[in-house]
Amino acid sequence: MAKEYNGRLADIALASSTSKIKKEFNSIFEGSQEENNKTRRRWIWELIQNASDCTPKGGKINIDLEIDDNKITFSHDGLPFTYNNLQDLITQVSTKEESEEELTGKFGTGFMSTFLLSKTVEIEGTFICSNGISTNMNFTINRTKRDYNGIKEQTIMMLDDLDDLDKSCNEAQTYNKTKFIYNLTGSSQDSKEAVKQGGKDLLTTIPYLLAFNENIQSVNYNGKRYEKEKSVSNEAYNGLTIIKLKMTDTGNVNYEHLFYFSNNGVQVACPVKYHNNSKLCYFKPIADNIPKLFCDFPLVGTEDFAFPIVVNSKLFGVTEDRDALRDGNQQNRTLLEEAVSLYKGLIDVCSNNTFTRDEFNICMLDKRQYNGLQEYCYDEIYGFISRSPLIPINKPKANYERKSYLNESGKFQVYIPKTKKEENSMNFWRVLSDGGYLNSPTEETFLGWKKVFGGNYKLNKVNELFEDKTFNDFNSTFANEREACEWLDRFYSLWIDDEGMGEVIKSVFVPTQHKSFNHFNKVNYDDEIREDLKGILFELKPAFKKQLLNQRIGSFDTYFEENDSECQNTELCAKLIDSKVNEILVEETSDNLERSKEVQSTFNKLNDFFLKESIYSEKNFPKVFPKRMLVSSTKETLRRMAIAEKVERNGIDLDEYLSNQQKIKDILENTNLGTEEIRKLLKHVVTSTPEMREYFETLLQRSVENVHNYLKRSNKYFVPETLKEWKDSSYSETIFPAKKDEKEVTIIIRPTDNDQIIFYGEEELEVLDSGEYELWTDNGKDVGCKQITLGELLKTTGITRIPLKKI
Repeated sequence: MAKEYNGRLADIALASSTSKIKKEFNSIFEGSQEENNKTRRRWIWELIQNASDCTPKGGKINIDLEIDDNKITFSHDGLPFTYNNLQDLITQVSTKEESEEELTGKFGTGFMSTFLLSKTVEIEGTFICSNGISTNMNFTINRTKRDYNGIKEQTIMMLDDLDDLDKSCNEAQTYNKTKFIYNLTGSSQDSKEAVKQGGKDLLTTIPYLLAFNENIQSVNYNGKRYEKEKSVSNEAYNGLTIIKLKMTDTGNVNYEHLFYFSNNGVQVACPVKYHNNSKLCYFKPIADNIPKLFCDFPLVGTEDFAFPIVVNSKLFGVTEDRDALRDGNQQNRTLLEEAVSLYKGLIDVCSNNTFTRDEFNICMLDKRQYNGLQEYCYDEIYGFISRSPLIPINKPKANYERKSYLNESGKFQVYIPKTKKEENSMNFWRVLSDGGYLNSPTEETFLGWKKVFGGNYKLNKVNELFEDKTFNDFNSTFANEREACEWLDRFYSLWIDDEGMGEVIKSVFVPTQHKSFNHFNKVNYDDEIREDLKGILFELKPAFKKQLLNQRIGSFDTYFEENDSECQNTELCAKLIDSKVNEILVEETSDNLERSKEVQSTFNKLNDFFLKESIYSEKNFPKVFPKRMLVSSTKETLRRMAIAEKVERNGIDLDEYLSNQQKIKDILENTNLGTEEIRKLLKHVVTSTPEMREYFETLLQRSVENVHNYLKRSNKYFVPETLKEWKDSSYSETIFPAKKDEKEVTIIIRPTDNDQIIFYGEEELEVLDSGEYELWTDNGKDVGCKQITLGELLKTTGITRIPLKKI
């Protein structure tokens, strides 16, 4: 009866084993893409876990992995297989829970993931028979069939082979390494991907494996040997331990280091590097494919767990697939609280000392919607690093000054440039740095801290610094206006490239020719306006300076090329001057206003322009040019009249004089001419004749003397007693002051020989239109001195109609 009972139990166990294996096969070969990716990465760790479980008490093991195109050979020098070990491997019904040993994965269902590499596994090494005798082993695990009956059939055959092996009497004298050999010939694409991913994961994770696992002394991967060399602890730095690992490759030796903290069954670790025997220690990035959580071995699938460095605890409660923690497990909460405490201790070491660099590499946290244990870790860690002085500030004169991202009030005190286009980030940092604005990270650390905190300072924030500012306020950072504008051009160009012209012009403040900043939509482009006219316009309308873009700014040229209606040129400038001056003249006339010195000074400049550019002025100043005599003051008109009289008196052809003047200038500036050549050329320059000058002076002096005598005898006029006194007080040789009925008048004296009055220049006409004046003439004959009135002019000339449309 007992035999029959045991038979039924065996059948039940076999059925259970078959169902379990079939289920695992379905999961491995028929799972989702995400599940397949995890499976590809698990096989190497299943083999390593099983090897670790074979570590002798008080000893260590060494692991070898060799991969080529044809096969994978995984071996270790731990304890050999026993009957139960091999039976567990065949049936996937583990007996490890019956053992008192602390085993993490010996021949559990995870081993099934290795069949993704090959459907058969050759196991070589030493086998301990049930009677305690050791023998050489060469055993095949065959999983070529996946249907229920096929799996059951192959399981029975392997159990029979196990019994035959157990009965072997060929005793082995020494233990051989245990080897798992997978044939890759004709392997699938999934198999190739699994091999590639497993090797990559192992290489990046070996340092943590050796740091956390006390059983493994070394790992040899395709000739590269990694082994733990020594550990140095320093209680002064919150119990910091520096683990040194040795890597040997074809005779070349290199070392890797880990910062390691441990307490209450929890360990945290991160990679560091020492440069050229320097005492400075640089944190290295945590590789993307390294799981953040270990339970003596990596929990594949925890790469994105909300912890910036790697955490290990053999006490973690993990899911069945060993790819996550059980979120509701209170012990896991306690263990992670300890891990957070250890991590804060590491950050304090960095904050309170200056021997560490690149701390951003141990502060990386993805910003996502976490919950449960991950939410706790994220909130605690992010809040702590935000207020820890970890960020070196870009201040050349400072001695490695570091600040926290946030102050105690939660306000930013380190500004990290942020752009829409990632490729513009570094350019923005350089612009911000060259401008001397705000606290920002050093160039070497900027991109790293940007990954940590994401950036908090956009290009439009720089623009806000210019609002309501004068150019001098802004320019204090730079040596001169040219450098300041070059910097502004870089900033505007970067902003335009990052967000587009249309977006930038909505809010940008630009420097104007008023030396202040103005909103772009209130500014026009200076399309090479003549400087002399622009200066006049600025004096007449100072606010116009705020409407013209500084000419050193070129970032917006393409915009103005497409929007020429927003450009100001010389013709438009002339139109504005024409309108403004005419407005002033009208107000002066209608309101009898007295012209200020400042306005007259500006008007004088306009008159100078009219003289130089008469043809251009007549065309572009239609309102003012015909009334230009009103633009000059009496004094200015008299000054110009005096000049005209000198020209007339000396018989000078002004055009010829100016032409000759230019000729003389050209001759003297020609450095290729010798002294004699210059003398010969100058002899050809025409000047006025002495005879012409004497004749004009005779007529003028006669008329002045006669008019003086006549007015002195008159009861209405008051003039100086002597002719000399009158001449000394004159405005020019023909214009004199006098009083008539106690009022100031201007006496203009012209000879009338040949029965005509000739006005040689427009300046003389302006005098006649410039206030209280009287025109007196003298012909030296019968009529003598005579005042010429408007009525007499009309009668003499026969003018009966005067057109007013151009006045």
